[in-house]
Amino acid sequence: MRLLIFSGHTMLQRSAAALATACHAARRGQRVLLASTGPSHLIGALLGQNLSSRPLELEANLAAIEINPIDEISARWELLRPALRSGLTARLHDISSDELPSFPGMDAISALMVAERARETGGFDLLVLDGPSPDSLVRGLALSDAARWLLRLVFGLDRGPGRSRTSQDAALVPSGLLSGSAVAPLQDLRTEFEGYRARLDAATGARVRLVTSPEELRLPAIQSDLSNLGLYGLAVDELIVPGEPADVSFETRQIFGHEGGHARPTLRIEPLSSTPTDRDAWALRGAALYRDGDINAPLSHASTNERELRLAIPFLNAKALDIAVANEEVVIRLGYVRRHVLLSGLSEGGRLRARVEGEVLRLWVE
Repeated sequence: MRLLIFSGHTMLQRSAAALATACHAARRGQRVLLASTGPSHLIGALLGQNLSSRPLELEANLAAIEINPIDEISARWELLRPALRSGLTARLHDISSDELPSFPGMDAISALMVAERARETGGFDLLVLDGPSPDSLVRGLALSDAARWLLRLVFGLDRGPGRSRTSQDAALVPSGLLSGSAVAPLQDLRTEFEGYRARLDAATGARVRLVTSPEELRLPAIQSDLSNLGLYGLAVDELIVPGEPADVSFETRQIFGHEGGHARPTLRIEPLSSTPTDRDAWALRGAALYRDGDINAPLSHASTNERELRLAIPFLNAKALDIAVANEEVVIRLGYVRRHVLLSGLSEGGRLRARVEGEVLRLWVE
């Protein structure tokens, strides 16, 4: 199952592009689930259809759902609670789902939970996500780093069940003093977050399409969004600009070109109405948006070398990169965004190497 995430700061244009794409793909024979993330659900209003947290079959190859992040996270917590019965984590067993707070990135995490369930059913070829915004998406991707940091700080746990000497010495309550069942559920939850992020890799069929207006395209924020998503390994394959080609200047087209080894997405400039209408009209809008062609980009084949990582980062400025090693992890900072990377061999004393090749950051251990 492919995953296509429509992101952007202008919700109406983003929802229109996602809806048109889903209807067009369904009419071309793909089994499509269209999922709307919060807080503002526009898909139902654009279709004139009442949607809920249960998938609604709209036609033979198309179903739609509205994702409620709080309900999704709460349901996952209720599944986890029964395992929290020993040691310090037993205190967490008393926390009900109603007490769980909202947290940055929960829209993205809940959407990925829905994506995983859809993948497991085998009933869909394509999941089209309307949202979340680029900022929320990056926060959701960073959540597993935060969980790993917390477990290391409190219990001295590293990757998997590992307990390095450094992390154990710094832990508030070293996991060596507790039974394995006391911390295993939290470690499992952290691993689950990392699994969601891993499935957003381009090789799995995940793509992001950033929807923006001609006016936004001229602003630095779009370039920053592309760089931040690239740092986390997300492939933005298209920049969709609803409008006329004349709305985008030649200079702007040049900025988003592919020349010179750039890792930049395709620029798609096509008119797209956002007026509410029926599915037939939305399918026609999708056909016009993609010029009656296939919506899918070809899958890339990522390297399987666990000692090496290549990140395609559009608009990468090598001078803005800060790369360091801390607690057996590679820490990459780009502006206000920071990602932690685990590279096999680093904990065994291997030497970290880094090189910028155009707009590709290559990290490897030798």
